[in-house]
Amino acid sequence: MKKRVLLLLLLPLVFSLSFYVTPAAPQKPNVIFLLADDLGWADLGCYGNTFHETPNLDKLAKEGMQFTRAYSACAVCSPTRASTMTGKYPARLKITDWIPGVVYPYAKLTTARMRYELPLEEEILPEILHKNGYATYHIGKWHLGETEEFWPHNRGFDVNIGGHSKGQPGSYFYPYKNVTPTADYSVKFLPEGGKEGDYLTDFLTDQALKLLEKNAQTSKPFFLNMSYYQVHTPLQGKPEYVKKYDEKKKQLGLTKQNTTYAAMIQSLDESVGRILEKLNELGLRENTIVVFTSDNGGLVEVDGNAPLREGKGFYYEGGIRVPLLVRYPTMTKPQTQNESSVCSIDFVPTLLEMTHLPKKKDVDGVSFAGIFQNRQSALRNRTLYWHYPHYHTPQRPPTGAILSGDYKLLEYFENGRLELYNIKEDVSETHDLAQEQPELAQKMLKKLRNWQKETRALIPVPNPNYDAEKPFRNPVTAWKGENRI
Repeated sequence: MKKRVLLLLLLPLVFSLSFYVTPAAPQKPNVIFLLADDLGWADLGCYGNTFHETPNLDKLAKEGMQFTRAYSACAVCSPTRASTMTGKYPARLKITDWIPGVVYPYAKLTTARMRYELPLEEEILPEILHKNGYATYHIGKWHLGETEEFWPHNRGFDVNIGGHSKGQPGSYFYPYKNVTPTADYSVKFLPEGGKEGDYLTDFLTDQALKLLEKNAQTSKPFFLNMSYYQVHTPLQGKPEYVKKYDEKKKQLGLTKQNTTYAAMIQSLDESVGRILEKLNELGLRENTIVVFTSDNGGLVEVDGNAPLREGKGFYYEGGIRVPLLVRYPTMTKPQTQNESSVCSIDFVPTLLEMTHLPKKKDVDGVSFAGIFQNRQSALRNRTLYWHYPHYHTPQRPPTGAILSGDYKLLEYFENGRLELYNIKEDVSETHDLAQEQPELAQKMLKKLRNWQKETRALIPVPNPNYDAEKPFRNPVTAWKGENRI
């Protein structure tokens, strides 16, 4: 009798256990990293531009978080792109100029030596994601190695479309080539197809949509590194778009706006819109992290960067402050802005945290994922560093910089001149405080020196061949790899 009673008492427990299923692990989020080339901080409507038309990027800003004080790790492309892949400062990687850069044999300072490739011993973001079950796709610009062993398909990407050694296309129009006696600017690793009049950004976006559709038939999470050539030179927009902005410029009575550049930005915006719409169509919107940013500031010679000072190649805000938009519906709240000082060195630790993967220990950046869920205070008082031991042009000499809170110090290596600005109160950097606050300037310079030593940053030295009477740039030796490590 007792046994029967005990059995009856145990039956509900046995019944419930028979239906217990171990909870499934949370699905890994997809990642789309959209990296524009030479797009300025003030080029988008959501950052205040009233001439360019960027409805898709403006919508993305409203749907997620818009950062107002985001920075690239360098004022030129390759070093920043290296930082997005590694989480490290360019000075530590010894990739401190666009690859291969330019040698100025008669300049006041010698051209600092640098790597011409992202070292194979560096475990980079696609390699980490790939070994953790992600399908990895690269589309567009790479510019992180002179030879194929360093190109995307040998650096953790399952697919490489358009990525090789060059930092710009020969042309944005089919067949996307420009071969000169000294260089071949043909875009490599493109699928067959195309006709006269086809536009490169549209063609690359077509390939991205095909990959998203194909991946949707699998259970794999994906990482799409959509690395635009747009809006780098050569300045070439669709003729009908250029005409549209010519008419708009005339109607508004404007004089300075570059209508070809505006046309290129519209094509960039349309590409982003098509990719976001495909996510909606495939039901992937909620589980996809979307990041949009630029590798450095815009060319000041093209359209200016007002209210920021200067542009690409300079270490004023116009050269290094960039747009940054992040949307991940699981974490980001719509219509939010953030003033944190974040940098391209932060993308690796941030994306690893957002994809629930272990931290990468050897990084300079920090994760800002906690900001999205109010688990982390705004990164306003952090310190960031820049190191550019090269001449971008004679007017853009070797420069070091440090941002600490709202203050930024610039050091010019040629003569040791210091400039100090409060970028919160003076975003256009018109009021140099170095003479008014010498103690602060020296304190920040000391921190910059210590960081240079810690990263073993290569400092340019006086050039024994300096000759102010000779041509600043020697066209014969400028591309011979004289500064290669």
